[in-house]
Amino acid sequence: MTVASNQTETINLDHWVLPDLELERPGWGVPQRDSWKADSRFRQVNARRKTGTVFTRFNRHFLAIKAYHKQRPLPEAVIDLAFVEQSPREVRDYKPRFWLAAASLMTIPLALFSLLPTDPLWLVPPIATALMLMVIALQLREHYFEFLALNSDVVVFRLDAGLPDKVRADAFIEELATSIASAQRVLPAGRQRIPVAVAEMRRLSEDGVISREEYEAIKRNWFRI
Repeated sequence: MTVASNQTETINLDHWVLPDLELERPGWGVPQRDSWKADSRFRQVNARRKTGTVFTRFNRHFLAIKAYHKQRPLPEAVIDLAFVEQSPREVRDYKPRFWLAAASLMTIPLALFSLLPTDPLWLVPPIATALMLMVIALQLREHYFEFLALNSDVVVFRLDAGLPDKVRADAFIEELATSIASAQRVLPAGRQRIPVAVAEMRRLSEDGVISREEYEAIKRNWFRI
């Protein structure tokens, strides 16, 4: 596949290679597994949901993600951090619909009880249901960081903000940000960055990390540069 950036320049997206002595790789792509050198590992386990994820940063700016659900391993994802936005998007989901439903179940019956002569026992079911919804909301609440593909709004991977604790999660996020910044310093500038970025997003699509539709959306973003 080729892309013409102007009348005299044609970029081949499938055979783009750039010397990269600082990052110690011959071209742009994931190195062979036997050459991986682990730099750090970070594990997150959610015992309540029976899920876990192991993040392994290797060869300075690659990230291998192994996840499991109920002890069943999920396909491994390998991310080149050079093509990830440095600042993750923070998401806090406190399940507001559950809280709204719980508030309605408590306030409406109480309001009716204050206006109409009603047996107080009728208040027990809605209030009990409201309390149950509050407990569910507390259990399902989420706080996490989404790491986006470079020059896009597509989520490549996410990291829980509180596992195993906030301090260690924040430290690992800072470590990833440093690795991303270091890797992006040697990326080609301007439109010369398009071929390597599109090739990496195509690999992620083929590996199932992102969908084909997300890949096409990212590609359109790059071609608008």
